[in-house]
Amino acid sequence: MIEKGQKEESVTAKIESRSDRRRLRARWLGAIIAIIVIALALWLWRRAASEAGRPVPAPSSEPVTQTVAPDEAMTLRVEPEWIARAQIKIEPVAERAMPGIEGFEAIPGVVQPNSYRTTPVLSLVGGIVRKINVELGTYVRRGQPIVTISSDELAVAQSDYLKALAQLDEHHKHHRRVMQLVEIGAASREELEQATTMLRSAEAEVARLRERLSLLGMSASRIEALRSSSQINSEVQIVAPVSGTVIDRKINLGEVVEANKELLRIADLSSVWIIAQVYEKDLTRVHVGSIARMTASAYPGRAFYGRVTYIAPNLDEATRTAQVRIEAANPNRSLKIDMYVNVEFGQGERVVPVVPKSAVQWVGNQTVVFVATDEPGLFLVRPVRLGEEKEGFYPVLEGVARGDRVATEGSFMLRAEWLKQHPNLR
Repeated sequence: MIEKGQKEESVTAKIESRSDRRRLRARWLGAIIAIIVIALALWLWRRAASEAGRPVPAPSSEPVTQTVAPDEAMTLRVEPEWIARAQIKIEPVAERAMPGIEGFEAIPGVVQPNSYRTTPVLSLVGGIVRKINVELGTYVRRGQPIVTISSDELAVAQSDYLKALAQLDEHHKHHRRVMQLVEIGAASREELEQATTMLRSAEAEVARLRERLSLLGMSASRIEALRSSSQINSEVQIVAPVSGTVIDRKINLGEVVEANKELLRIADLSSVWIIAQVYEKDLTRVHVGSIARMTASAYPGRAFYGRVTYIAPNLDEATRTAQVRIEAANPNRSLKIDMYVNVEFGQGERVVPVVPKSAVQWVGNQTVVFVATDEPGLFLVRPVRLGEEKEGFYPVLEGVARGDRVATEGSFMLRAEWLKQHPNLR
């Protein structure tokens, strides 16, 4: 019993000794942490006190350059060697004088075809319309077949031509026989001269009939190939005399037409007229050569430019206005016949940034140019707002300024590369 009690007291003493050592370590750890916190707080207090006495520097008059990463979606990175291989040309944005408008309130005008660039298509023969290859609004090229007409007149002319060819052949044979007879003394010189005269007359008749076939619309190759009556074809193809747009059609299939009848009308719509009515009180401010600016509700924010080419010498008695004709370039055929526009007149010019047509690209629904940066191979894809193209250049209303360097020739390759790098932004 005594030994058992001594063992229990010994175990209890060991447990209490271990607990005392743990409490001592905890106290030391807490003291160390407290010392570190106090030292850190003291250091921060001293630093704040030292900086509080420093003078605040004055704002610099020099601009501060900040390095900001451009929007990756509107940038393009390529290797400088790739630019050289692709033969991409980079040029600074220049400035040009463009029409400036300082006039009176806008007046209405109507787009009309340029009559000096409008050509009628005539039928050279009478006959029946067998085929029409074009419709209103169709763009045709010079020499393109547009109407086929079946003509008895053409068939008769071909028959007469074949008869004349046969007679010419007979006269050639007769002339050779007479020459042989003259050589052996069996024919006189008078007979040779008569045979020569008849040969020359037959040649003239063939030439006349050949010219007639040409005037009736047969090609030279077709005439040359005509050698027998089985080749007679009464159909003649009417071709477009000029390149342009069909703006009027006066025939239908099966219709009988006479020679010299107008079948169609073709206009070159790359240049149009705008007809405006100017009140007599404003006529002193409008002159032939005056600059005119046109805007249309169909193209908000877009302007078209032209010059006054004609002012009517008389006034309309009812409206007291004079007709003024403006000629304007229309390379993209944006201005449509009979479209209403608002017209403003002016005399001055203003200088604006311009970029060549080759620099302009389209990405989605945005018009953009590729602006070169100081970093080799890095381009900014810059959206721009442009005016109407003039002589291969677009005035820049917004987006770039004079001196900006833009890709011109080969910019389409930069667009293709950008789309390749950003397929989700097509």
